[in-house]
Amino acid sequence: MADMMITSFLSLFMFLSFLVLLGNGSQSCVGPRGLPGVQGDDGPIGTGTDDSWYDVSPSRNWKECTWETSDGSDSGTLYTCSFTKQSSTSSLFVAYGGTTRLYGCHGCCGRWYFAFNGAECSNPQVIDGTVYMAHYSGANLHRYRKISGVCDGLSAGSIDVTINVGNCAGYGSYDRHSGWNAVSRLLIEEWPASPY
Repeated sequence: MADMMITSFLSLFMFLSFLVLLGNGSQSCVGPRGLPGVQGDDGPIGTGTDDSWYDVSPSRNWKECTWETSDGSDSGTLYTCSFTKQSSTSSLFVAYGGTTRLYGCHGCCGRWYFAFNGAECSNPQVIDGTVYMAHYSGANLHRYRKISGVCDGLSAGSIDVTINVGNCAGYGSYDRHSGWNAVSRLLIEEWPASPY
């Protein structure tokens, strides 16, 4: 009953507003602001399939691992962050942020890269970043860098995501350093597969 009265009142109000506008002729093009409408009902909760799970998921699947270790390793795993991937059709977005450095060399290169359960991504490509240095063999420059990318084709389930350091193709081993005087972080997020 109350809803019908509100609806009738709103209809009457709109009709009277229209008459006022009509009576003003060319004096006014805009009528008075109307009352807010009645709140609508909530829509139904969707149901998803394996291909559309991300659209209906109540929360996103992501994880951030952080550490404050200064690591002078020239090669090997710097940090491991375990993650549970929910869908076999989804992609993983990963990002590393941390301090990297090369020291005591000229024409040298260091590579920081991701691995998933011990293997580098191959779909679409490896996820890596390099640091090259020339003409500054005495420089000890620690720079904060970010490396990120998306890996497709990983199975659902537990995945050990690692950030690693090593040699660049065609270069030797040099004095590398990671994580000096800053927090390092590894971010992992499960994304729906790209439609492209």
